[in-house]
Amino acid sequence: MSLTNSILCLFEITDPNLIVTGISKERCSTNQRIHVVHATLSYQLLKCPHCGHKSLIKNGTHMSHLRLGTLSG
Repeated sequence: MSLTNSILCLFEITDPNLIVTGISKERCSTNQRIHVVHATLSYQLLKCPHCGHKSLIKNGTHMSHLRLGTLSG
C-alpha cells in the first residue's frame, strides 16, 4: 500500500475518484506546522446531471479547502 493510500485510509476517505497529487508541509499564520494533501476529484460523467443530455462541456475546476480534526482529538 502506498503512502497516499495509507493517508486516505487514516482519515477514512474512501472515495475511489480521489487522486492524491502531492503532500507538503507548511506553516500557518499561528506558526503551527500543518500537512497539506493536494488531491483531484475526477469522475466520468456520461450525461448532464441537470438536464440528462449526453453532450457535456467541461468548464474548469473548483478548489475546496477541507479541515480535518487532529488524530489525538
